[in-house]
Amino acid sequence: MKKNSPHHHDDKLWRIKAVRRGDIVFAFFLRGLFILSIIDCLVNRKLDLIPVSGISLFLTFIPSILERSIKVSLPASFQIVLLIFIFNAQFLGELVNYYERYWWWDIMLHSWSGVLLGTIGFLLVYILNTTSGVNVIMSPIFISFFALSFAVTCGVLWEIFEYSMDLFFLTNMQKSGLVDTMGDLIVDFLGGLIVSLNGYIALRHHKKSTLIKAVSGFIEANPSLSYMPERAE
Repeated sequence: MKKNSPHHHDDKLWRIKAVRRGDIVFAFFLRGLFILSIIDCLVNRKLDLIPVSGISLFLTFIPSILERSIKVSLPASFQIVLLIFIFNAQFLGELVNYYERYWWWDIMLHSWSGVLLGTIGFLLVYILNTTSGVNVIMSPIFISFFALSFAVTCGVLWEIFEYSMDLFFLTNMQKSGLVDTMGDLIVDFLGGLIVSLNGYIALRHHKKSTLIKAVSGFIEANPSLSYMPERAE
């Protein structure tokens, strides 16, 4: 069957719609879990977990907020990855106490977040570098360094958030304190480093890596980002 046949396009469209439907269903399922967890915390007087549940519930609306406020649409596949991360980190990690049950849970999630944040950082500067409204062409090493810096900076901000939650709401997000914080920052750095090296190799040698394909998918979902009007002389 030829790739440009109508059946091929229908199959591709069906896959896109199926992923989108899965994204919506999973988002509502996850929100329901966090709402139930808030009710459970109120009934059983687990007041220290209410802020965690509330913030986690808010995080599930981030893709919708981005789409409505700044007209940026995240691909459904990326939204699913993001929602699964929130589910693993907040519901299983904090509310079901996986952080205490499995020593590797926190390390796994921070490595995952490093990759996600590095991808977002790479995406931001890659789009800026490829729009016609920007006159400066950035080198692959600068784009990769920015992706790494973005991941590490977000990791630092998250550790500040954990410290603030423990300080003001008497939670236990930092677990073992300094050891937990430094371990999280190290794996955040390593996750971001994996993305930045992958991006550098792809850009330097003009290869279509998984990262570049993911970025291309985002640009396809937001065609307005791929073009900016020329600056006035």
